[in-house]
Amino acid sequence: MKKYHSHTLLYLHETIDLGAAGGDRFTEEFSGVYHPMMTELGARLFALWETTPYNGHWPQVTIIWEIDAFADYARIGRARSRGGSHEAASVAWSTYLREIGARGEGRIMYAGRANKTLKQLQDANFKAGLVIQEVMQTKPGRQDDYIRELERLYVPWSESTGKRWLGSFITTFRFNEVIHYWALEDEWACFENHYPSWKDSPPAEIVTWMSVAPALRDGWEDSILAALPPSPLQ
Repeated sequence: MKKYHSHTLLYLHETIDLGAAGGDRFTEEFSGVYHPMMTELGARLFALWETTPYNGHWPQVTIIWEIDAFADYARIGRARSRGGSHEAASVAWSTYLREIGARGEGRIMYAGRANKTLKQLQDANFKAGLVIQEVMQTKPGRQDDYIRELERLYVPWSESTGKRWLGSFITTFRFNEVIHYWALEDEWACFENHYPSWKDSPPAEIVTWMSVAPALRDGWEDSILAALPPSPLQ
């Protein structure tokens, strides 16, 4: 059963396959059209990442917006719709995406109980220039249970090996999906300094995690994402 914690903010998650566009050109259009429109409508840019080669779908970007409540989502939807206050900017952005042959997927997410807001992360000088994204398929209705056990068993070990937990997000209108983000310490150097994470045999806490996690999940897909210039946590 999903639990809506009192502090929970909403996050709009967009995955866009870039088609014929490169990251630089996309960033230019994003900064000129889409970002200003969303900022005017009260959304805060939480992240803008590009998938790196070798691990993930490429070329692809992930955009995350932070908003306060479903009332903000409704306001954004009205403003971008036909006759809305930001229809022209929305059409311009959609036209650009269509012209480059982009395809995408959207999610509305809310944060896990231990997640920090964008402001809290910025105040703590949290860096997320290079992250691992895990799109996790949980057992039906077990999203909160999975995050709880992850926080208890896996996060302390993960952070000791250079992967700082940025947070976990539950997709609102899906009953079996959680997305985790891990910020890599010293970015690419994390792979030199900490991988493989264990050599001869996994430590005791990982053995415990491996015995618990399969009962809560069905599978996952991970990607390595690098921040594009407008992304605030870099």
